[in-house]
Amino acid sequence: MRIKIIFLMILGWVTRVDAQVNTDSSANIEHLLLLEPEPFYQLPLSDLEIQSKTLRIVNLHSTTVLPKGSFELAIQHRFGALEGGIDKLWGIDNLNSMRVGFDYGITNDFTAGIGRSSLKKTFNGYVKYKLIGSQISKFNLTYLADMAIDGRAESDWGLNPLFTTHRLIYTHSLLLSYKVSDKLFVGLNPTLVHLNYVQETAMSNDIPVIAGYIRVGATKHLNFTLEASQIVGLGLTVPQKENPSVGIGVEYFTPNHAFQISLSNTRSFNEPYFMVEDSPSNAINQFCLGFNIVRRW
Repeated sequence: MRIKIIFLMILGWVTRVDAQVNTDSSANIEHLLLLEPEPFYQLPLSDLEIQSKTLRIVNLHSTTVLPKGSFELAIQHRFGALEGGIDKLWGIDNLNSMRVGFDYGITNDFTAGIGRSSLKKTFNGYVKYKLIGSQISKFNLTYLADMAIDGRAESDWGLNPLFTTHRLIYTHSLLLSYKVSDKLFVGLNPTLVHLNYVQETAMSNDIPVIAGYIRVGATKHLNFTLEASQIVGLGLTVPQKENPSVGIGVEYFTPNHAFQISLSNTRSFNEPYFMVEDSPSNAINQFCLGFNIVRRW
């Protein structure tokens, strides 16, 4: 009789434990089903696919946006022309321009940034919104809107009166890119630059530009880049630009840093200047050495 009672007690305890386990398991499964999956995992820069490594190529924006909550500090330098030779250390003794920029991923599709350039004491702010694609998509389409403010002193303008609106320049770009293979990434940036102030009344304030780039991967740490942009006019009276703005570069990636070394026939990092106002030469001695250091958190 005692054995039967003990057996029934053990059976009841096991039944209660099993019921509790099943209840807990069901609750856990239900909880997991309600959780939203992460949109994508933020990998180290060196491990990202070739289309998602950096926000910029040399000067041009790529279709890449930052993951939500990510933050970048970019320090960009553009030295003097190579024509100085050894006496000026091929331009390193001279500094054409420098830009410091801060970029932040507001969402996984929306990035905003601000910057300050030494050339024309320019402040700029931009937003990038990914319309199509993701960090791992082969095809991406992103919209870029940038506003730049020429911060030079009134005496440098020769205008009386000078209004704040004269200082404003707007850039709108549709950024398209395609990952051809694990080692090749290409992009096209049709762009419209709007200048609030032009020196000639017959000159159009709106200037269409076509730009493009390629990135070739050697290893996950090392890439080679090429970019170009050219005014296309489309029947408008626009500045004459015989040669495209061109940049070639080498990129090296660590988990949290990007180091970009380039040669370019432009002097600026801001779209309105290197796309429209620079008058580049194809002569190699007019190219300028530059480098960017990018730190991502």
